[in-house]
Amino acid sequence: MANSFFTLFWRNLWKNKFFSLINITGLALGFAGFILSYQYINKETNYDRWNKNIDNIYLVGLRLAGNYTDQTPSALASAIQANFPEVMRAGRKINYFYGDYPIFGEETIYVKKAIAIDSAAARIFDIEPQEGALYKSAEQQEATMVTADLAKRLFPQEQSFGEPKKVPVLALNMGMEETIYGISKYKGPSILDFDLLFIREMGGEQDLFTYQTFIQVRPGTDLPLLESKINRLFQEKISKHADNTASTFSNGSIYLDPLANLHLRPRHGSNSAYLGIWVLGVLSILILALAAANFTNLMLAQADKRAKEIALKKVFGNNRFRVACEFLFEVFLQCLLAVSIALLLLAFCGNILQSKYNDDLSKQIFHSTTYLQLSLALVSTCLLSGLYPAFILSGYKPARMLKGALIYDPKRSPLRNGLLAFQFVIAIVFLVGVFTVQNQIDYMRHAEKGFEPGQVISFKSVGLYYDGKLNGTFQDFKNRLAQKPSIASVAAASNVPGGAEAPPKKQFTHIDGKAEMDHIAVDVNYFETLQIQRIQGSTALSPEQLLADSSKHYAVVNETAVKQLGMANPIGAKVSGCKTDFTIVAVVADMKAYGFERHIAPSLYSFKDECGPGHLKITLLVKARAGKNEEAIKAVEEEWEKNPNAEALPLDYNFMDQQYNLLHARQERLGQALYGFSILSLIIALMGLFSISAFQINARQKEMSIRKILGASATTLFVQLNGGFLRIIGISMLIATPISYLLLYLWLANFAYKEPINSWIFIWIGGLFTLMSALTISFQSIKAARSKPIDSLRDE
Repeated sequence: MANSFFTLFWRNLWKNKFFSLINITGLALGFAGFILSYQYINKETNYDRWNKNIDNIYLVGLRLAGNYTDQTPSALASAIQANFPEVMRAGRKINYFYGDYPIFGEETIYVKKAIAIDSAAARIFDIEPQEGALYKSAEQQEATMVTADLAKRLFPQEQSFGEPKKVPVLALNMGMEETIYGISKYKGPSILDFDLLFIREMGGEQDLFTYQTFIQVRPGTDLPLLESKINRLFQEKISKHADNTASTFSNGSIYLDPLANLHLRPRHGSNSAYLGIWVLGVLSILILALAAANFTNLMLAQADKRAKEIALKKVFGNNRFRVACEFLFEVFLQCLLAVSIALLLLAFCGNILQSKYNDDLSKQIFHSTTYLQLSLALVSTCLLSGLYPAFILSGYKPARMLKGALIYDPKRSPLRNGLLAFQFVIAIVFLVGVFTVQNQIDYMRHAEKGFEPGQVISFKSVGLYYDGKLNGTFQDFKNRLAQKPSIASVAAASNVPGGAEAPPKKQFTHIDGKAEMDHIAVDVNYFETLQIQRIQGSTALSPEQLLADSSKHYAVVNETAVKQLGMANPIGAKVSGCKTDFTIVAVVADMKAYGFERHIAPSLYSFKDECGPGHLKITLLVKARAGKNEEAIKAVEEEWEKNPNAEALPLDYNFMDQQYNLLHARQERLGQALYGFSILSLIIALMGLFSISAFQINARQKEMSIRKILGASATTLFVQLNGGFLRIIGISMLIATPISYLLLYLWLANFAYKEPINSWIFIWIGGLFTLMSALTISFQSIKAARSKPIDSLRDE
């Protein structure tokens, strides 16, 4: 019995090989899109899931007037640990914020991801070495660890850490060394992302830095109560401390954010990554549903050819349930074949995927989670695409089927048309989405930013190796560079537009006005180098003037700061903050320094290091003359080599325009994903249209021949054959337009600055889709309209 079933299955597959190829190819494309999407989704949603205490770990942050920060005073962790027994551990984490961290091994390595945590945070995040104990003795409280990849680069001959290994760091001339105690065991993706990990004891009276504070609570802890208790502690003992009052969040309140939320939807950041995951998941399911709808349509279209086979099965004793099960099993085998093709396709394209997405997603394809999701998708697709055709077609009476009464049954047309319309709606939504997302990306690339990043080269942390005084060696270094013919101007700053580290927010006041503002430390050439427009006053200061007026603190503010502080006459006005009274000497134009998703923040630029430790203007900005980038970099390297600290320490630099464009990388990845899904949906929809039109034209061939004998022209027959499809396309456009508009409106709501939705895009997409559909069905229609009636009526 099984042999006869598989024989019939193979014969039907081969007999209708063209339609079978369309069926299986459409499903394979749908499964490939689904698998690829869910590999990325699985990775992004598994951050810290390996940590057995994930449900009891929280970030402690501060909120004020609807704004959130993850930065808290150093003393907060110690105070929480000392006062609340329900908190098992309270730890701190801080990024190395002076750029990349240089280590001298077999080669000089700039470590891009260097972080420091205390011992409590090491236990919270379950930090362990690959072998041996984290601490080598009972007295040891600190350690430094590296990842396996960094260890291979530092010690290519031997990565065993039976004994700690010492390596020079920062600069050979300084004689500083770091002791590496081991390789950190990789347990899975984590928000604690590092290549170099310092475990240090932190805190103390003189620690003025701010940290991320994490707590691990005991199971069953009343979190709202704990949050209120920590908030009371912060207000009474921490926020009033003199060193914390300069922060705008000193008047804020405590919030707790679960570790499980911190990667995709932290309260102190954007949830666009979380929305992107949802969008990607929904899109991949829609693509699979599209393929299933196409499969169902083709099965219904081909059912007439198998009417006598079904009738004979029922005549020979097969009941309806058995016939339906055989149909379903056929669908399952075709779906299984499609899954196999999809897996082979992704396996062969592994290298392409890795280069495209900078991640080896192909490694995650053959994983138990993938198999579970794929099994669910396989069963769901099988039922969705095969259940209706199987049970409907198995219910027809044998006598009716043997008489050929099923041929072109109009009762099935509404379902076929509905499924076809569903495919068109999805394809149109994708196409509109692609064009709108690309329009927003183009807007972000070319819109006015308020500064000019072109030709600007950013050299990270160069100022660390010089004396940073106004008349020190760093200023002398910049003066020498400014004399080079390939260099237009030179500046230095604590934070640069598009950089990874956003400026600290401080609280500034002017008379009765008060505002939370970004503070950026700059030198006198900063505004000229970035070509930031001056609105009022003058930025033409000099280091000599700043030295002469040593008791004064000059500052520049942007337009948003003027509005928020309510300054009617800003030039010469006094603004207080960071325990300093600033005199405003100029107002500059607003600039979108950190992308188009954030509103422009009120900003204050000062020329001295007034706002706390670690906030130093050590990044060198060099604006090269047009076409002189290489000469400018070479000129900087020549002057850099005169520094005694430059031995074996190459300069680390990037181009500001490229760095700024990385702010749009997430949107560009979304655009690429939408582009791929649009191509898939369009191919599947047009394949379905082609196969349905081909079947329908074939089924109506005799009808068209009779109409032609009665005098109908080829044009009339063409319209007669395709009018129904054009109506379906029109209805699909009417349904897809409001859906597309709503989805895109919600997506664009994440941007503070955006290009409005162009209403003409719906007309363009409608026309384009109609044209492509017409071309898809034209060949079969024209062939049928121009055929000779005798060819189809000779046997009547």
